[in-house]
Amino acid sequence: MAVLKMADEAIIKKYMDETDELIRLIVNHREAADVSGTKYYVSENGNDDNDGLTPETAWKTINKANRFEGFKSGDGVYLKRGDSWRIKTPLFARSGVTYSAYGEGSKPKLIGSIDASSADLWERTDAENIYKYKYTINTRRNNVGTIIFDNGRAWGVQVQRRKSGTRLDNGTVFNGLETYCVPECPLDSYKDLKGNLEFWQDIDTDNLYLYCKGGNPADVFESIEIVDKGHGIVLVSDEETNTAHDITVNNIEVFGFGSHGVASGNVKNIVVEYCVFKWIGGSVQEFYLFNRDHGVRFGNAVESYGSSDNFIIRWNYASQIYDCCWTVQKVEATTMNNIQMYKNVSEFCNTGLEVWQDGGTISNMKLYDNYTRFNGYGWSHQRPKKHGNFFFGGGNTNCTYINNDVYNNVGLFASLYISKCAATGVGQYNFHDNVYIMENDKYVGGVTRNPGTGTGDVINMPYNEAEVSLAVDGGFEKGTQFYVTAPSPLGNMFDLYDRHKTYEE
Repeated sequence: MAVLKMADEAIIKKYMDETDELIRLIVNHREAADVSGTKYYVSENGNDDNDGLTPETAWKTINKANRFEGFKSGDGVYLKRGDSWRIKTPLFARSGVTYSAYGEGSKPKLIGSIDASSADLWERTDAENIYKYKYTINTRRNNVGTIIFDNGRAWGVQVQRRKSGTRLDNGTVFNGLETYCVPECPLDSYKDLKGNLEFWQDIDTDNLYLYCKGGNPADVFESIEIVDKGHGIVLVSDEETNTAHDITVNNIEVFGFGSHGVASGNVKNIVVEYCVFKWIGGSVQEFYLFNRDHGVRFGNAVESYGSSDNFIIRWNYASQIYDCCWTVQKVEATTMNNIQMYKNVSEFCNTGLEVWQDGGTISNMKLYDNYTRFNGYGWSHQRPKKHGNFFFGGGNTNCTYINNDVYNNVGLFASLYISKCAATGVGQYNFHDNVYIMENDKYVGGVTRNPGTGTGDVINMPYNEAEVSLAVDGGFEKGTQFYVTAPSPLGNMFDLYDRHKTYEE
């Protein structure tokens, strides 16, 4: 019996509809997280001179909540639904404190981007179709990750300059309006921008330049948001344990931050739930990191970078994330125990789920009932290395693995891989009972040909009957349903999906 089956319209509709329904449940969830201690309230119409103890005496700003020194374990901070805050300093989530929402309406929203919708903010240069943003943005500290036009109808394509003076080749890119490819060529100044909606920051002057056909960008588009570097929420480690612990983040929307949506180091007893993350990442983490000749971009929806003990990520929705949606990682050896990721949805992100470290122990990890679609498409497709995937595990061959399962997940139309991971045997990551729909010119993954050996010999296994059968027979993805479709005519999946859907009731 064939392992690889054709996905007809009914099968595609079934899993697309299931994804949409889960997004609706997340977006419209109204139940606030409860606390045993004191509740503090924050509202756009509040006043920072208030005591914050009732909705009528709410604080006004996120900075007030950040500066308050009176929190005790079991307390909660509640942001008013329907309100939004543009912030340049993250919300600092303290150990022992819950952060949630109150009132009626949509989730409270933290916005990190700069509103650049006014025509007087864009100055014509002496080069055709190229405009300079009026204000400088510190390139090394606050560099721009992306630019959002008309709430996501289109987006910017970042151009980087190599040490050699040439532009980094992004390959074929899609800006929401059109597809094009600008090969590697000299990049001496803003005059060398060539593709529509390309942008470049001059590292010497901190000026931001944008190529825009049709005139002043603010005349072409109704809204423009510049997403610069920074986190939305930071889980703060206490000094005694060097760990962020006993924190819940519930029912908050995080929009337009060039680094991470929720960022942390070592964590213990953390829950992130019923949150929405949009347009996260894309800023340059470090210029010339690890002796590379160009900047390294980054940005995840929720990240723990360090040891993780009882880290739960559930019932969250992420869209248009540059790198990964839900991740625990560390470049050194550490301990990761009881990592749970379930009932999350990610779309138009490079990677859905990610777990990796160099050595150490990964134990009791359960990743299940998650839905991902169009990984590697959207604006993350401008990455020079295009490897959209459902799960990324790095090499991970030096780790000790104990009782780790990846199951009952649905991955739809990743741009290249199901998984990019060396550790895929039952004794490492036990993948089973998942559902995948992929195009027939893609790959099962960058995985070991003999799963479970831990050799680190990662190869690209084509998504065909022979290779899928070999993987299943070798213990990889037992009980999983594999479906295949013909390649998308446009190569970007937008012909299959209305990206302007609204899920809010």
